[in-house]
Formats: sequence, structure tokens, C-alpha cells
Amino acid sequence: MRQTSIKRDILLGAISLLAILGIGLFLYVRNFSLNAADTAFDRVLAASALSIADSIRVEDGNLTVELPLASLEILGAARETRAFYAVRAPDHSLITGYADLPQAKRDDRDRSPTFFDATYSNDAVRVGTVWRYIDFGEKSGWVSVTVAETREARTQLASHILKNSFAPMALAGLVMCLLISKGLNRAWAPLVSLEAELTGREPADLTPIRTSVPKEVTSLVSSLNVFMQRLDGVLSTLRRIAVDTTHEMRTPLASIRALAEVAAAEKDPALQRSYVDRIHANAVDATRIVNQLLAEAAIAHHIETSSNPRCDFLELYLQAVERLPAHSMQRCRLTDLSTTHDDFLVCGAPLAFRELIDNLLDNALKYAPAGTIDVDLRTTPDGSTILFDVADRGPGIPDAEKAVVLERFRRGTAGAEIAGTGLGLNIAKSAAVAAGGDLSLLDRPGGGLVARVTLPRAA
Repeated sequence: MRQTSIKRDILLGAISLLAILGIGLFLYVRNFSLNAADTAFDRVLAASALSIADSIRVEDGNLTVELPLASLEILGAARETRAFYAVRAPDHSLITGYADLPQAKRDDRDRSPTFFDATYSNDAVRVGTVWRYIDFGEKSGWVSVTVAETREARTQLASHILKNSFAPMALAGLVMCLLISKGLNRAWAPLVSLEAELTGREPADLTPIRTSVPKEVTSLVSSLNVFMQRLDGVLSTLRRIAVDTTHEMRTPLASIRALAEVAAAEKDPALQRSYVDRIHANAVDATRIVNQLLAEAAIAHHIETSSNPRCDFLELYLQAVERLPAHSMQRCRLTDLSTTHDDFLVCGAPLAFRELIDNLLDNALKYAPAGTIDVDLRTTPDGSTILFDVADRGPGIPDAEKAVVLERFRRGTAGAEIAGTGLGLNIAKSAAVAAGGDLSLLDRPGGGLVARVTLPRAA
């Protein structure tokens, strides 16, 4: 996959912008230099025409012109330039000069010199015309003096102005490109420092990034810190589960090994059978511990990685009831939900809710071996909260132990003789809290315990 460079893109963008501005300035200065050259040379052209106009005389009733040397010298000041002239009488007859030289039309309202561009003898020329009123009887009128010159000198002056103007601009553009490049290197320095910090870290170092960065990159660094914090939480959970598994499995495995060695040496079939039963019981306990720890790890993973999907708590509840053995199903009294029109949508990982329901049902059936288990699923009157109750007629939990049994590997005194891991209620509590709800343990009127889960209802 082709990699792009922000630095290069910014530099190319800046150079492109400067190039566009340079082209615009070049066209502007070029046009300005041509206009400036025309303005300067038009004044010379007008002065030459006026000099010729001042030399017009009336002799014997006819107009005569004696071309002044000064006007000719002005017109021939530049070697490359060729000059043309024409003096015409009021009746447009040629007095002297080039008969086919074009001239401007006279404007009675404006008697100032008139200038225009034309082509003469296959050359581009600049033409200037002035008028002088001559009074000599019946032939009195406006005499026109037209002077033209080729554009070589004007073009040379315009090019000179353009070169002298554009060279500093080109140098300024080059300096700006260098300054932009230096500025980008300076702006990238904090990112280089950030890269050096991350590269030099130990693999297990997930502490927040402390390197000072520009405010434009602050959100990126904040996102990295949040990601590393979440990753550290997942790794901590995995490490904790690994440690707990090692600790909790050590005792049942050691017991299984010891009982197996004793059973192998025992000759009495009855005693050997009792050892095998105890080995089986310890194996069941070990399996239960492993399953609970794996479920806890899976829930933690789903809570961290889930995009908070919506799921139907009622459907998960009905699936959990269907998984119950037949004898356990007979002990459960379920709320009739066949006529309900409420939906029980919640936000969270389905696996977490599945473990929550299974653990609460399993605890009620296990710690209350006699009596009916009442299971109720409903919504609050305002419809904002889902309530899930599992009520039993067991020994209950003293108030002083209600908070304790919700912790990991902690069990109440009433159920000390019953096999368990001390993880079921903690897993249910974690799943409820992760979904924005809670798990509370309440005394049931008449004896027993009510495990109540409150979950916010998804919109």
C-alpha cells in the first residue's frame, strides 16, 4: 500500500499556492510594465508631434512644415525603433510625411493627444495624433500631426521593468519555500519525540504519554492514552485470572493427586470406591473453578471489546430457562410473560447477561435445595428500568455479609458446606454494572433471599 506524507503534501501544497500567486503576479507586473512603457514613450511621442505641430507655417496661402531636428532626434533616440510621421491639412490632404499612416479621429470634446496601437508596414506601431487649429482664411481648420514608432524600445523597457520586478519576487518565493520546510521540520519535532518515547518503552510499559505535543495532536495522544489504559486493564484482568487460576487450582489438583495415589495403593474395594468418589468431586470442583474463571475472562473481554450492542434480555432469559434440567425446572415458578407487550432491550454484551442469568438461577437452586424458586421479569411503571428478581427460600445472607459475597472468591457462612467458587455473584454483579445497572441482595419476606438485577432499558 502506497504511503502518503503529510509533510510532503503540505510542502507541495504551499509550493503550488506560491506558483499560482507567482503566475498571477507575473501577469500583473507584465501588464503593468507594458502600460508603464507606453505611458513613458507616449509622452515622448506627444512631445515629438507637438514639436512638429509648432513648426507649421502659412506661406502664400499654403501650409508648410519645416521638420524640427529636435523632433527627429526624439523619434530616433532608440536604435531599434523606426519612426513615421504625417501632417495633414484640414481637408485631410497630405502636407508632408507618409500618406498611408493611420491616424485617430478627432474628438471635438477632447483636444488632448490621442494614442492607439496599429500595424504599419507589417510592424506593430504605436500611433499618436495631435491637432492644431490654423487660421488662414477660407482654408482655416484643424491640422493633424500623426507620429508613429515601432514597439521595440517599449518592449525592451517593459522587459527590463519585468525582470527587475520579478527577480525579487522569485527570490522571496524561494525563501518562503525554505522557511516553510524549516517550519514543518520544527512542527514535526514533537512527533519525532513522541515516536522516540514509544520506541524506547518497555513492552509492559503502558503508562500515559507525557511528551508535550502541539494542541492539534493532543486528541491523538489522548486516544492513545485511553487505548493503552484499556489495554492495560485487559492485560491486568488476564494476569489476575491467570494468578487466580493457578492459586485456586493448586488445592483441588493436589487433592486429586493425593487421593489417586492412596486409591491406587488401597486393596479394599469399598475404600477405593470412596476415594474415587472424592476424586470425582474434586475434579468437578476444579472444572467448576476453571469454567467460572473462563466465563469471567470472556465477560471482561466482551465488555472491553463490545461496541455496546442492543440485545433482548427476555430472549436470553427464556434460553437460560430452557437449559435448566427437568428437575430444576419443576422447582421454578416463572412469571407469565405470554401477554406482555413490553420489550426488554438492554445495551451490553449478550454473553455477560447470559452468565448473569445462569449464575443467579444456579445459586438459588444450589443454596436453597428445598422450596420453590420464584423468577420475575418486569419493567418499572415509567418503563425506564428492567427488573429481574430471583427469590429463594434458602438460609439467606446476613446483612453484614451481603457486600462481602459480591466480591471475588468470597462466600457466606451459610453456604460454607456447599461446593462453590465464590465467583458467581461477582460475575453477575460485574455484568450488571457494565450495562449501567446493579445487583442487590435483599431479604425475602418469610425467609430466604431475593437477588434483584436492575438494568436501564435501551431506547
